[in-house]
Amino acid sequence: MNSSVMTEFQQLHSETLESLHSRYHTMVLRTAYLILADWGHAEDVAQEVWMRVNRALVRFDPDRGAWSTWLHHITVNCCLSTRKRLSRWLGEQLRPETEQPQATTLDNLLRSEEEQVIWNAIGNLSLKLRSVIVLRYFHDLSYEQIAAILECPIGTVRSRLHTAHAQLRNHLEDV
Repeated sequence: MNSSVMTEFQQLHSETLESLHSRYHTMVLRTAYLILADWGHAEDVAQEVWMRVNRALVRFDPDRGAWSTWLHHITVNCCLSTRKRLSRWLGEQLRPETEQPQATTLDNLLRSEEEQVIWNAIGNLSLKLRSVIVLRYFHDLSYEQIAAILECPIGTVRSRLHTAHAQLRNHLEDV
């Protein structure tokens, strides 16, 4: 490839990446936060996701699946890698951040307390179970889409959701 064609390709790649980043960055950050339960780690993961996308964008094949499925796959894998790395280096348990409710009325305070109980329950799930909960209920993805993202059979998605529901139910009944 001559240098002018290479320069044009690099510029097009850069413009495409910027467009994708502006459109999907919030989704990547939100997914990472919901899985890892920590904004600092989520921001690090989002940065890693976009570096991986930059390196792999030319290999994306729309015939193998949707762009959003591919991006979710990279995001979840980055979250899993980050979690493993943190566990190994720090022995850190990832739990939801505990923020004090900023409620001004009793209704808001009660809702905030209920949300905190739910977040604590979700935070007690393993990362694999938390991932399917996030993809199913926060991104409203189908079992088929989740299976494609996690590269596992639909039966595994169903099984993980069933296990997650049971663990959440048990945790919430104890509260």
